[in-house]
Amino acid sequence: MTIATIDVGTNTVFLLVARIAEDGSVTPVHEVKSIVRVGEGVDATKRVGEAAIRRLCTTLLEYEHIAKTFGATRIVVGATSASRDAANQAELIAEVQRETGLQYEILSGEAEAKWTFRGAISILTGLEGTCAVLDIGGGSTEIVVGEATGELTYHRSLNVGALRLTERFFPALPPRPAEVELAEALIVRLLDEADCPLHDTLPLIGAAETTGALALVRAGVASWSALDAPTVVLSADEVHHWRIRLLQATAHEVLALNPVVMKDRADVFPASVLILDTVMQQFGLPECRVSPRGLRHGLALRFAAQSSK
Repeated sequence: MTIATIDVGTNTVFLLVARIAEDGSVTPVHEVKSIVRVGEGVDATKRVGEAAIRRLCTTLLEYEHIAKTFGATRIVVGATSASRDAANQAELIAEVQRETGLQYEILSGEAEAKWTFRGAISILTGLEGTCAVLDIGGGSTEIVVGEATGELTYHRSLNVGALRLTERFFPALPPRPAEVELAEALIVRLLDEADCPLHDTLPLIGAAETTGALALVRAGVASWSALDAPTVVLSADEVHHWRIRLLQATAHEVLALNPVVMKDRADVFPASVLILDTVMQQFGLPECRVSPRGLRHGLALRFAAQSSK
């Protein structure tokens, strides 16, 4: 059967239309992403604002139409950090239901970790033993450690993401050195408090957006179809180079690096790469393997698993 999954993040909303085979495997048919900024101001107000809810509902209706044109018979919505943090969750869920008719599931941190991990590793070959998945979103950063079989041994959701960090520390680009120091200090403190089991011999996989966008910017291409997805790797030196370059650039200069990939996200991308570089430097991780897949693919795998019972 053909289904659609929608991952409602703090900054970006993703649509995946996929075919589910009888063996539970997932084959993507069509993917779309939109910068909606559901989490705009949530760090300060603890509420998803009315304007953000309107943008979200408009996007969900557009995605529903796209999904149906591709033959999707089920649409699954999963929301993450900003929706989870919002004090007006009930209002948000009710408004989405009223305006779109869609069930708006706010995922627990554990569910988000599990299905992000499984989605990210689902396209990668040669994985054995234990590995870690890093997913840098707009409102939070997920660190998940597990086995290549999909079983988790550790997960933490750090309350720091690209949009949240930018709103809190970077009023303008490029940020001042003191602002970067404060932002990095917060990331390091949260990593220390989380007691992360990352180390230099543990394979690191970057899920979907931040690492994927950086790989596209580095290659000077706009689509994953131009890359050999299972083999893309970012070295620690490359990530650090891009961190320095991005944090010295204006938003216009960041956009100019790759106008397609950076559209509507140039202002928060330097913070994304700062988080990635800080994690890699903190634990001495030599490289990050990049996966173009993430939570939306995991939600499709979850649907397949539930349907087979």
